[in-house]
Amino acid sequence: MTKDPEHEKLDREELERERDFLLQSLDDLEAERAAGSIDDESYAALHDDYTARAAATLRALRDGVDARPARPPASWPRRGVVIGGLIAFAVIAAIALAAALGARLPGQTSSGNTEVTASDRRERLEAAVKGNPGDVEAHLALARFLERDGDTFNALRAYDDALAVAPDNADALANAARLRYIVAGQLPSDEARTRYVEEARDLLDRAVSADPDYANAHYYRAVLLLDPYGETDAAIAEFQRYLVLEPAGLFAEQARQALADVGADAPGSDTVPPST
Repeated sequence: MTKDPEHEKLDREELERERDFLLQSLDDLEAERAAGSIDDESYAALHDDYTARAAATLRALRDGVDARPARPPASWPRRGVVIGGLIAFAVIAAIALAAALGARLPGQTSSGNTEVTASDRRERLEAAVKGNPGDVEAHLALARFLERDGDTFNALRAYDDALAVAPDNADALANAARLRYIVAGQLPSDEARTRYVEEARDLLDRAVSADPDYANAHYYRAVLLLDPYGETDAAIAEFQRYLVLEPAGLFAEQARQALADVGADAPGSDTVPPST
């Protein structure tokens, strides 16, 4: 069957975008390694993955045949809850970033007009951390900015720095766990993925213990318990607790859908939060 020329063009454009992304990712990875921002195991795993995928993409562009290996299909929780959750994670990052940078920075006008670049903002947030290394909010503001800016490795490092300052801070615990879980999905090594997921679970357990009323930690924990651990009953309790605490929260739609998918009821607005 003859291939639609427009479809063929779109396929090539997709391959070119994939090539550019992977080559840039390899450059970024080398920069992270040079800066000491990534451990050797994670570097090796990501480098091997990016290199193999880049080589397959380049061969596809050269030969006109897309022979890239298909990625394994995700389970329904990852497709529905986790993907939806990741979108909401990005929303949270954007909102947190706006809050962190909402106050007028030096050099801004009263109307908010400014020529401050992302690089300038990063420098100022880094300076705030350096000037007051014991301020957990400064570390969290930097972490959120870095994540929103796509600097995943340094964002995770900044969340960990926040934890070093305040080991019982539920916000730092939950977001360090969340980002670990996201990063785990990008690692080709089973051992590395398992370690990151186990660390994420431990951090989320600590987050809900530190502040049982911090709703987001319950949602993140529910996602993790449902997939990959498959602990459906525990996940249901966490989704329900999230909805009691935040019935109109950013994750409310995803939580209700997850409960419906496993045949569980969403709590009413007058429900008492269950104990963890």
